[in-house]
Amino acid sequence: MSRPKKILLAVLVLFLVSLSGVSYYYWYMNAHYVSTEDAYVDGTVLRVGPQMAGKLVEVRVSEGDKVAAGDVLARVDDAALPPGGNTDLLLVKAPAAGEVLKVLAHAGEVVGAGQPVVMLADPEDVYLTVNVEEKKIDRVRLGQRVTFTVDGIPGRTFTGKVVQIQDAVASTFSLLPTRTTSGSFIKVVQRVPVKVFIENRGDAPLRLGQSAVVRIHIRG
Repeated sequence: MSRPKKILLAVLVLFLVSLSGVSYYYWYMNAHYVSTEDAYVDGTVLRVGPQMAGKLVEVRVSEGDKVAAGDVLARVDDAALPPGGNTDLLLVKAPAAGEVLKVLAHAGEVVGAGQPVVMLADPEDVYLTVNVEEKKIDRVRLGQRVTFTVDGIPGRTFTGKVVQIQDAVASTFSLLPTRTTSGSFIKVVQRVPVKVFIENRGDAPLRLGQSAVVRIHIRG
């Protein structure tokens, strides 16, 4: 066999071996994991407002402050209170311990009853929301192991487990519906939200909204 033919044969063999390796890799990943980058750090956020409409005379907290349940966050002008009224109605109190994410109104502003003045988050109640394609959701089960990395925390792998699978697709909760009329129908792949409990968070500075790259282990 001539030298050019030997080189061509070697290249062909190398190509076939590489193709086989890539094919096996994708088969293995698909058989053992449901993977996605459509995931983010999530948590319970409380929007706290006054029980009475009126003018805010003081806001006692700033973004990043830690508060305990019952702490006074803000106060409404007592001019809004009828004679003999309960002054406690003027106080905006934290319903639970947490961290101030956002101050939505400031002293001097007029706010309505129930209008959010402060956004609170419980730093201990942090989990992962993973949006899984509808064609893959039947492979996801409660209790399955999850590994993931978070953008902004390089070099660290977190573990968790599936604790909830929504009974509706993510677009159901959107303010802007994705459904179209039959005359302009374009099929859109829907995604089902899956809640993942984070097992090894430790002291990692996970922030609400951070993106994550996720593998749900569907075998073993």
